[in-house]
Amino acid sequence: MRLLIILSVLFSPLSFAGHHAESKDNQIIFLLDLEVIEGKESQVDDLIDRLVDNVKKTEPDTIAYEYYASSKDRIFLYEVYKDHDAAEYHVDSFMQGDLMPIFVDTFKVVTFEVLGTTTDELKEKMKDFTQDHRPKTDGFKR
Repeated sequence: MRLLIILSVLFSPLSFAGHHAESKDNQIIFLLDLEVIEGKESQVDDLIDRLVDNVKKTEPDTIAYEYYASSKDRIFLYEVYKDHDAAEYHVDSFMQGDLMPIFVDTFKVVTFEVLGTTTDELKEKMKDFTQDHRPKTDGFKR
């Protein structure tokens, strides 16, 4: 009888709903289209190497931090964070770090989209870089 009760609870529609709510995707994604400021082309590769190395060593909840070049003066940055806390940690680290001044001296941010649900506090911290925050409305990942 006890096993029957446990099985009925585990396989009830409510328990499935609860399970899906717990495994809800909380990732935050940053998409940046960057233009290399004229005259700064020679420092791009070194700066990117330093940024990648720093994030890799200091941010364990950063899932992806990848740079893509479409030309020598156009870079795309793709960042994925485990959750809101990881994204906020990254923003705080970047804003307080010694690479931020070099980043803004090297790149002009053309577009910067933030995908996922972010708090007002994170939006405030990012206001000088972007106000384009887009919460998920629908979809799935496999």
